[in-house]
Amino acid sequence: MTLGPDLRIATLNDARSRRSAEKRAAVEDAIMRLRETRQAVTFVSVAREAKVSRQYLYNNFADEIGEERAETRAETQVIDGKKVPLRTPEEHRHIEAALRNKIERLETEIRDARAERAKADRTAERERGKAEHWRQLYTAVLARVSGEQGPEKLPSPED
Repeated sequence: MTLGPDLRIATLNDARSRRSAEKRAAVEDAIMRLRETRQAVTFVSVAREAKVSRQYLYNNFADEIGEERAETRAETQVIDGKKVPLRTPEEHRHIEAALRNKIERLETEIRDARAERAKADRTAERERGKAEHWRQLYTAVLARVSGEQGPEKLPSPED
């Protein structure tokens, strides 16, 4: 049983339109999955996710993907006072760099705070020493004035 040329052409056209519809559905699903997982919607990521060629995307989905890319480029997130692109293929690198900078800044602040505390401790110790010296002088003078002691020497500042 042989098929006529018209029937073969119709069968091929049906198969082609089915494959085209499957590809289109795969691309639309891929775009939705990328949006849901907050990944960048680029030609490369959509092609990889939908398992289609980039050329197919450029020919059939250039406007949709282009709009999506423009929208996501505008989205930024502020990390440690700096704007970082929210969704890009290299998003993790931006976030890691921002967090590394934040860690370095915080480590510097901790180092400075420890140095200030050590300086304050040294100053407090010096002041306690001075206070003890003056207390001893006061006690010696008070004892001398009240006549409880004989003519003893006052404590020297080195004590």
